[in-house]
Amino acid sequence: MPVFPQVMFYPVTRHLSVRTVLNQLADGNTVIFPDSDASLRGWELQAKGLTTAEWNAIESFYNSVSGQWQTFTFLDPIGNLLANSEDFTASSWTNGPLIQLSGNVADPFGATRATHAVNTGQAAQTIAQTLSVPGNFQYALSLWVRGSSLTLTAASATRAFSGNSNWRRISFPVSLGQNTTTVTFGAQLSPGASVDLFGMQVDAQAAPSDYKRTGAAGGVYSNARFSTDAFTVRAQGADVYDAAIRIVSSGS
Repeated sequence: MPVFPQVMFYPVTRHLSVRTVLNQLADGNTVIFPDSDASLRGWELQAKGLTTAEWNAIESFYNSVSGQWQTFTFLDPIGNLLANSEDFTASSWTNGPLIQLSGNVADPFGATRATHAVNTGQAAQTIAQTLSVPGNFQYALSLWVRGSSLTLTAASATRAFSGNSNWRRISFPVSLGQNTTTVTFGAQLSPGASVDLFGMQVDAQAAPSDYKRTGAAGGVYSNARFSTDAFTVRAQGADVYDAAIRIVSSGS
């Protein structure tokens, strides 16, 4: 599956369109329900100040998928790529067998959405999620933590962090430079470690953005396409290009 090239776009406008099905019954009653399969997400990327190399990458990609015709994977530039960012018991996470998790822990924002994690084993255990994303993009892995020391992991790359009795957000810039189609992100706990966790996030950029809570779906869209068969680019200088690029993705 082709992947939209990693180029920084700001500002970005994102919208969601949904459809509601209305069924008028013979007795005059009305049944209304959402049609989630008909939802449509869209992004308008204001690509301002692109270099020649960046614009060439976009143009080449646009031609390779024949405009609107072929779908591709798009990483939401203002979203959290991980699914279930606060529910580490969800099926999207792959956890070490000796990790014990308990919920309803006070979180950094005054609610009780954090999770207490304990490694009951004699070896390191990891809470991790594998994303279908390129291994040669830049990412930022971040997590709110309190308690024992832990290590953030991205494929084979790691960064250790010391423990702290107060909530703090730790982050790890990831630049693997690998020609892979998946990357596994996670948090590794040492034997006996006890730590509170909240809001793991992966940004498709070199530094973390403000935290975005996710549910069953994260910001990796494998059914995206260009919304038009043409767009306008303006050369503002010898190596400066501006363009508005519109992308849509159907379904949840």
